[in-house]
Amino acid sequence: MSLDADIIGKTLAFIDAGAPDIKPSMQRDLEAGRTSELESLIGVVVRLGNERGVATPVMRLAYALLKPAHLKAPGKG
Repeated sequence: MSLDADIIGKTLAFIDAGAPDIKPSMQRDLEAGRTSELESLIGVVVRLGNERGVATPVMRLAYALLKPAHLKAPGKG
């Protein structure tokens, strides 16, 4: 399976057309003091990659950048 040649343009146009105040669900969860989806969406990819010897550099970076905010959420640590 291959991606359409214009997938990047279509994706960026979709994002640009979104409401200016839209927020990811993880950000809304953290702002509301709820448990975020960090571990189940990103942490799991990093862990499975480590277990199977598959490099996941982008997910590792995202996890490292988001983890401090996750740890500051109520009930975390």
